[in-house]
Amino acid sequence: MTSHQWNHRLAGTALTLVAAGSGLAAAGVPSGLRLDRFPDDSTTFSQPIGIRAPNDGSGRVFVIERCDDIRVVKNGVLLSTPFLSVNASCGGEQGILGLAFDPGFSSNGTFYVSYTAPAGDPRIGSYPDQVLARYTVSPPDGDVAIPTGTVILRVPDIADNHNGGDLHFDNQGYLNWSVGDGGVQGDPNGFAQCTGRKKADNNPSSCHNTSGSGDTYYLMGKIIRLDVHNTTASAPANFCGATPGSPAPYAVPSGNPFADVGAHPDDCAEIFNWGFRNPFRFSIDRETGDMLIGDVGQNTYEEIDFQAAGSPGQNFQWNACEGFHTYPNGSTPCAGPSGSVPPKLDYAHDFGCAVIGGYRYRGPIVALRGQYIFSDSCQSSIRIVADAGNNVSPWTYVELDNTPGMSAYSFGEDEAGNLYVADGGGPVYIFRSDSSGDLIFANGFDP
Repeated sequence: MTSHQWNHRLAGTALTLVAAGSGLAAAGVPSGLRLDRFPDDSTTFSQPIGIRAPNDGSGRVFVIERCDDIRVVKNGVLLSTPFLSVNASCGGEQGILGLAFDPGFSSNGTFYVSYTAPAGDPRIGSYPDQVLARYTVSPPDGDVAIPTGTVILRVPDIADNHNGGDLHFDNQGYLNWSVGDGGVQGDPNGFAQCTGRKKADNNPSSCHNTSGSGDTYYLMGKIIRLDVHNTTASAPANFCGATPGSPAPYAVPSGNPFADVGAHPDDCAEIFNWGFRNPFRFSIDRETGDMLIGDVGQNTYEEIDFQAAGSPGQNFQWNACEGFHTYPNGSTPCAGPSGSVPPKLDYAHDFGCAVIGGYRYRGPIVALRGQYIFSDSCQSSIRIVADAGNNVSPWTYVELDNTPGMSAYSFGEDEAGNLYVADGGGPVYIFRSDSSGDLIFANGFDP
């Protein structure tokens, strides 16, 4: 597929997406595709960084405001009282970063939030920890949550950037949490490739060595996968986020690549995927269970990574590779570490500077279904991959170019599969179309 340049124009408060040439039909994008301001023309959020919805039949949409609160849109109206306020550090790229509703939310009222611990908290590393916590709301259809949560896991941090922070339940009911490499440019400590504990010693080959002075780091540059519906009475040595021999507030899925403490006594059982720089926004396809990951690049290239549902944990190559290119000299192709997996797509910084991973569309706009939609926070055009499957490599995309005034921070979907995009400047938009092929449908929401 050839990439086409697209244009769209601001028409009132809706961004109408207009195709150039004949690429429209080839991409399967309806002529009436547009972005409507959500929930109305006047609503502006404070640095919206996440959009989520539970599978509870309420029709509510929840918006994370990075430095403040989680807000509720109900019956088309932004409620004045926040759903939850979280005391989080908010310098650099810190803040409230992720939200995931338990698959059983409609009955148990349980949800999970990832955030950067406040500056006054005790810390494991040299900067405030990245925290995963469980919260509840009672009754589950209530619009204000119980303000105190239970910490499930803390990850040490070494800087205020590359925090990742996205949260998603997969189709097995496990919670997946993305964590960046810590933020030191180029990952000189080798955190992304280290599958165990190590010191910040500027020596990537010292993975598993925790002797000597200084903080010990772990689980950075990873997607962590946890069974949050069970606990562990006595944590084995390879539970990096718990004290060995003490209870842990989570269990580890047996399919995690380092779950077996006998085979991997020095690795971290919580790891599912590794080799990331900053997997800031990722998604899990609600129909297939495939994982699609936007990993923010360093000097020159941004990338989208892909993991087919049911496949084992994988190494996605940072910092040996940046996109398809060897880091830091930029030569291509990059072989990567043994057994590692290249991205499905990369693009140079001529076309952006920070990829914002999106979703395979599964909503009511028929012509968009099955296509992967993502963006970049610096260029902010909406980008569409028509054939985002494991049998195609590399992926190519069409571009909806020059979105006026938008700096994309995140995508999200609601219970019906409607897709949203958050502009870090405040607006949130919903994808709409006037195409006659569209229809409203209800299917089982698979978070």
